[in-house]
Order: sequence, then structure tokens, then C-alpha cells
Amino acid sequence: MSTTLAKAASSGFHDASAYDAHRPSYPDAAVDAFLGHLITPGTAADGKQGAQKIVEIGAGTGKFTEVLSRQAVQAAAKGSGQSLEILAVEPHEQMRAQLAAKKLPHVTVVDGHGANLSMVQDSAADAVIVAQAFHWFANYEALKEIHRVLKPGSSVGVVWNIEDYNKPRAWPAKVAWEQGLNDIIYSLAHDGSPRFRDGQWQEAFAEVAVPDAAANRPALYSPLADDRVYWTVQLTPKALWKRLLTLSQIANLPETGPNDEQEAAAGNTTQPTSRATVRRRFDAVLARDDVARNDKGEVTIHALTFFAWAQKLAA
Repeated sequence: MSTTLAKAASSGFHDASAYDAHRPSYPDAAVDAFLGHLITPGTAADGKQGAQKIVEIGAGTGKFTEVLSRQAVQAAAKGSGQSLEILAVEPHEQMRAQLAAKKLPHVTVVDGHGANLSMVQDSAADAVIVAQAFHWFANYEALKEIHRVLKPGSSVGVVWNIEDYNKPRAWPAKVAWEQGLNDIIYSLAHDGSPRFRDGQWQEAFAEVAVPDAAANRPALYSPLADDRVYWTVQLTPKALWKRLLTLSQIANLPETGPNDEQEAAAGNTTQPTSRATVRRRFDAVLARDDVARNDKGEVTIHALTFFAWAQKLAA
């Protein structure tokens, strides 16, 4: 099974501190709804009392791990004897270091990959969570490995924050200028890396929800269910640009390129080959008349938290 970190992720997320500073966290309403499908308060998936073990794969710098840690602290404060223990698995060295440095309560940080959870025993996890990362390893091998570590009847959950500038092409933008930003993202060269917006990650779940007699594979999970919670955030144009720079397709571009002048003359009709070209087009969108700003100069970004879950079946 492949445990290689995708090249685009390795290079695109090398500035882990920027990712941690500028990527959004998760709204409480979305967290409560998502975890409600995965964690039953007071009882582990096997029906026994005691600590619930959560494995988070692709934990990154800990944007969702922080949420889980707060949940664990709150559970401990109730004094009911119940608790959450989180194993945060992250293959990217810089991101893992950023997360470990936070020293989050009830969190153990380890090196690992979705297709290699050798540090977790069979049927040990009450839930497996993947936040903002499953598209990087959406394959049978990873879902089989997750199935191995889940307790009978427990579930795997995946969650993403999706802002309108980085949405799937078929999803309508709330306002026209945000569609303009989305068009910039789609004008970038495709580097071959999977992303949420291409929808291919769903195919991995579809594959494991039905038996494959030819390959002698039983169904591993129930059919995928999903939901979403909508939200907005106000950002200055500078902060919004820094958030776009955390996207690997932009982060991996050179700062300037030999074709910058030609790309400037061509307007928006050519594929950007540098961050300078992307920034020029970004500035042009933010200068449009339909961009509303508050008295702080901030613009409203429309977004949603998309989450999905599937229950382990007996293999």
C-alpha cells in the first residue's frame, strides 16, 4: 500500500505556520452536527464505558484537532468518568511539528498515513476522522486500513471547509465576484493532485459500500451520508490573499515568471504561470463594483462546512 505523501502537498504546505494562521477553523454548529454522527456521549462504540479513542488522520497543523481537544477537555470537566483521547496522525513533517508544539490536551501526535496506521491496534478506534485531507488518500487501501482500526459499528467521518472561491465548478457562488475568484482557481494548471472540488474522493466510498465478488472483497461500509452547514467570514483583501496562498496550486507557483508581461497583456485568457499573475487577477476581481465592503474594508466570504460519514460493516 502506498504511504507516500503527495508531492503537491509536501511542497505546497511547507509553510505550515502560514497554513495554520490563515486557514479557517470550523463553526460550532457544523462541529456539533458532524460529531453527533460519530460520537455517542458516554458510551464507546463497543458499548463499554470509558475513554473513547478518536483517530484523526491527516491532522495537519491541528485545525480540527483543536476542536477535538476542546471537546475532550469539556468531557473531562463534567466529571462523569467519560473522556476522549485523540491520536493525531500526520505525515507532513512541518505540519506535524506545528501541531505537536501546541501540546493540546488529550492529544497524542504521531507520524503516519491513511494507508498505514500500524501504530493503532485492530478494532481500537471509536471513530476515525479526516478533516480537510481525505481527497489526498481516497482509495481502497486507506479505507480498508481505517476499517481495520475501527471498532464494530463505529464510523469514519470526513469534513471540509469549502469557501466559494474554491468550490466545485457546479456549485453556484453566492455573489458574482466570488465566482470570479473561483474562475481564477480553475484557470490554474492542474497538477494531477486530487482535490475535494473534483469529487473523485466519493468514488472511494462508493467502491467499499458494495461487495466485489471478482476481487473477493466484501462491502466494508454503509453507503456514505452527508450534510453541510453554511457560514460566512469577513476578511480584508490582504487576509483573503494570504488564505489563497495556502492552496497548494498557488503556493507551488514561482513568485514571478518569464511570461508575466504576456499574461498581463492577455488579461484573464491565459493560464497563470506565476503567483504575480494570480495576484494581479485577484486584485482585479477585488476592484470590481459588486464587491461590498464593511467599514473596516473587509469583504464577506461565503462558505460551508461539508461533512460525510459511513459506518463500518463486518467484513
